[in-house]
Amino acid sequence: MLTGKELGAAIESARRAKNVSKVELAKRFGVKPPSVQGWVKEGRIDKGKLMQLIDYFSDAVPLEHWGLGNWMVDSGALTASSDQNMPSVLTIRHLDVAASMGPGKQPPEHFDTVRSITIHLDWLRGQGLSYSSIENLAIITGDGDSMAGTFNNGDSLLVDRGITEIRTDAIYVFTMDGDLFIKRLQRMTDGALRMISDNPVYPPIIIEGERLERVHIQARVLSAWNVRKF
Repeated sequence: MLTGKELGAAIESARRAKNVSKVELAKRFGVKPPSVQGWVKEGRIDKGKLMQLIDYFSDAVPLEHWGLGNWMVDSGALTASSDQNMPSVLTIRHLDVAASMGPGKQPPEHFDTVRSITIHLDWLRGQGLSYSSIENLAIITGDGDSMAGTFNNGDSLLVDRGITEIRTDAIYVFTMDGDLFIKRLQRMTDGALRMISDNPVYPPIIIEGERLERVHIQARVLSAWNVRKF
């Protein structure tokens, strides 16, 4: 990761590549223009603001621009391409996937990336989230109102695609009869599943018998991107 004047030069070239003025950049990040001048001349910028800046310029310059050239994006996270220390940032893919928080919807044939979101590892650790591995993290969109009270229609949801079985009562992304859902699933003592919508307007549905074989877990939902932990 670049620091000091090298970081400042990287910010300045990214600004030019995106064709945004220093005044516009200051307004975008809620700072005064002299602060932006300090960014581009000396690289004086706090880590939290830097992560936002890298994300903001992600459509104009690659991660290598910031001195991450020895790392590559793979399955939604940064993985090492050499025996160096883990970087301080990672990139999570926001997939072009909207899973239904309602009656279900047909899943897409291809999981394209809408954008990549860069975050600081210390921030991720600070959320207290448990996940299978960093490379299994991704972001999808929730569609519908049946989970209202926990998250809302259109929320971006952080999911762990490494979890493909029901290990505990939790909120899962799953397919059933070809449709893609986001619901809370509870394992019952007789082996059946209770599919729960957190919105009390929608009653629970019991999945049992042969229907259980048509339930396929795709991921576990960890949190909404506004970082409300479940």
